[in-house]
Amino acid sequence: MYLISESGLNDKAPYDPALLAFFHQGVEIRNPYLSPCSRYEVDPVAAYGFEEVWTGGDCRALDLTLPDGCVLRLTNEDGLCIPDPDEWESAIIGRLSSDHDEIAWCVLGEVPLATDQ
Repeated sequence: MYLISESGLNDKAPYDPALLAFFHQGVEIRNPYLSPCSRYEVDPVAAYGFEEVWTGGDCRALDLTLPDGCVLRLTNEDGLCIPDPDEWESAIIGRLSSDHDEIAWCVLGEVPLATDQ
């Protein structure tokens, strides 16, 4: 996981589910492309309510607004488009403030399952 400093630098940090996970029906979800039991692939839009957003130019992402007003964003590794579901391991999950300032991000394939910690 990387934390974005005030100067815009990416500082390596241990994965923090408080920043890059969310709760769905009382279950912590760390990877929106997996079911709550982590055994099945799912569509983040249909399963968890992510919404497609335009991020500028031709760029698109999937966003989930959290109860605190922050946003979890899913993009491909370039940050330019919605990740291909078959390539979710290289997708990026990021947390944005309510003003859409970057807070943290991680490659989904590097996110530990809850049982891994």
